[in-house]
Amino acid sequence: MPPIVADSCDAGQLTSPPGVSAESSAHSPSSDLNHNPHTGVIPTPRAGRADLQELFLRLSPRLSVRVDTKNSSGQWQHKYVERRLPDRAPRGPYAVYLSSFFRRFRWICFDLDTKRGDVGPDLATLLRWVEEAGLTYVVAASGSAGGRHVWVAAETLLDDQLVKSIAVAAAKRLPTLDYGLLKSRTGAVRPIGAPHRNGGRSELMSPQDPRRAAALLTPASCGNASDAFVRLLLIIDAVPAAVDVRPLIVGQDQLGEVIDDDGPRLAGTPKTALDRETMALLTRRPPADRVSEVCGSLLTKLALRRWSQPMVARLLEDRRYREGGLLHLCTSPAVRPLRVLLTEAEVEKKFERQWERCVAYAARLPIPQEALEWTESLADAVAQVEQLQAAADACPERWATESGPADRAALDLFCLLALRSGSAVLSLDVRRAALATGYGRSTMHRAFGRLQLDNWLGNSEEDSGPAGTYELLPVTASHPAFILSAGGGTQRNLPPEGGNRTTLTSHLEKRLAAGQADLFGYGRATENHAGGLGHHAGRVYQQLVLHGDRALSLAELCEHTGYSARTVSKHLGRMQTLLVATRAVMTVHHECPTCQAVPGERCRTAAGAVHRRRGADQHTTRQTLAAGRSGAPYYRSRPGALVAAAQALGCHGVTASRARRYAVEIELYRWWQQEEEWMRAPKAGIRTGVQTHQEQTALVLTTLARQPRRRYPRTADCRGDHAAARARIERRIATA
Repeated sequence: MPPIVADSCDAGQLTSPPGVSAESSAHSPSSDLNHNPHTGVIPTPRAGRADLQELFLRLSPRLSVRVDTKNSSGQWQHKYVERRLPDRAPRGPYAVYLSSFFRRFRWICFDLDTKRGDVGPDLATLLRWVEEAGLTYVVAASGSAGGRHVWVAAETLLDDQLVKSIAVAAAKRLPTLDYGLLKSRTGAVRPIGAPHRNGGRSELMSPQDPRRAAALLTPASCGNASDAFVRLLLIIDAVPAAVDVRPLIVGQDQLGEVIDDDGPRLAGTPKTALDRETMALLTRRPPADRVSEVCGSLLTKLALRRWSQPMVARLLEDRRYREGGLLHLCTSPAVRPLRVLLTEAEVEKKFERQWERCVAYAARLPIPQEALEWTESLADAVAQVEQLQAAADACPERWATESGPADRAALDLFCLLALRSGSAVLSLDVRRAALATGYGRSTMHRAFGRLQLDNWLGNSEEDSGPAGTYELLPVTASHPAFILSAGGGTQRNLPPEGGNRTTLTSHLEKRLAAGQADLFGYGRATENHAGGLGHHAGRVYQQLVLHGDRALSLAELCEHTGYSARTVSKHLGRMQTLLVATRAVMTVHHECPTCQAVPGERCRTAAGAVHRRRGADQHTTRQTLAAGRSGAPYYRSRPGALVAAAQALGCHGVTASRARRYAVEIELYRWWQQEEEWMRAPKAGIRTGVQTHQEQTALVLTTLARQPRRRYPRTADCRGDHAAARARIERRIATA
């Protein structure tokens, strides 16, 4: 075990990096102490250049580094082991620790990984936050394709709780940020200049001068005080999280309710019987590189099954489980593959912390189908949705009108949400409805109104959601769906109750997913947007997808959609041109109307012998039937060609651009609401900035009275400048 190094060394006592001029470090009051407190070696500055790898090794907060190992074939296997701090940089991939043995950080390194998404927008957003906080930074290419490392040094060692809070807050707003290394005691990063296992090195990008970068990475010359990191946390927390993590509806059972009785747990009856996957995670010993990942997945599954903290604690009493999926709770990582056993007190403390985190994460997940209990309210919701869908399918002419596809998509979305939540009272925003159906927000707003006029929807008595709250109305004998013309429709009988909830949910998901494609998002091409096939063509395509197990004839498509044969043929012809739909060749056996022979059997005479007349083994009626059926066209869908067809028409990406535009509008409205709330609030005695007591020497983040307010842009006459606010939001969330 390496010797324990005291954590009281002041960063200001460290010398300037090699190659940095005396002027850049002359302001340090202790620049005469040019030695490493770990090794005691006095480094010799080298004129004219700065070796950043040597700088990181000299300023390392620990006496060890992590070095990659090779497999039997001589390739780097991305498995790092701990080695003593070397005098020179290793030739292979290696990483330096960010914190000391006592978990106090010398650097904060934001690792933006291309595996998680586009790094460019997140990098611009992160650098804007760092500059607003008044911090200096160094940007480096991590060595992988497109990855970036943003290094921020600190004058004094930072507390791990502050660094963890910054990492968690930034990860909620930057999808590409890998924040695990800032939360772990063993977090380490490859320094600038270190080689990558796939070739290449971590290269300096900004600033381009290595000597300037060395000055910014040195605690004595970086100029980053500890209070600047507190400002960074406040700036990050002031930015709302991404829109896609917000729930789609505000109804019951959409988010898990966390209750606290002998520890946090999700509300509901615990399901003690575990499935095979959960039992496999619990009993099998996880791989050495996935110990924490398996434990987190297992605890999340148990939380979703409504287990309580004492129930999981009893699992820790069994040795099989302590050496299986719960190994992470009983040990701490050491030099792989070894792990250090923890004491019972440490195990209990670690288990409480991990369980609280996993329960909070499980509460934000959508409730799976098997986790939602079959209650009386859920049974009523399933029966009501089944009746509504049967009534809607009974009058296809209602959805064949100009606004019919949008109305049916809105109705299907409400039915799908009712199946998922188990409630007929739903709160749905028109913008989120538009993104879920592939229409615009104005179209969805008008569709909601038409459904209310036709008694499909009704206003809820308790309108407490952020948007209009609606209620699915039950189907009655006087419903407009049953008042049809004499030419067709139902027989005025209510659909039967009951049905399969899983089948209904899958059916509605397929229908909405097919209509949401960019190919059917627009009609005719204009100066403002590219032309697609239109939502009426989307309704025809939906039927092909819903009946994917067999081909549909032209007559069946007309019956399901309510369109005329000419309209269906027009849409099918355009889809055939784009290879979205194909004409199927029906090679089947037919029954015989004369001798009642089943498909696959030969025709027989009245005496029972095989009918053979002039070489033919079929009656004339059977041949006529086969010829008539072979002449009828049948069609199938090709879902894999939707993206290519949309790109060919120039309408690919319209849904994504609409989502970005709606995200800006939602954030703009929320910002203006905060501004109005601030304008109406009393102003007497208001102070800006961080507020602390006069005798308070240490800043405690949990006792901050308020966060700094973001000032809304104003015009010359002090009115709200919404155009400037929109431009700022677009730059902030990187949607331009």
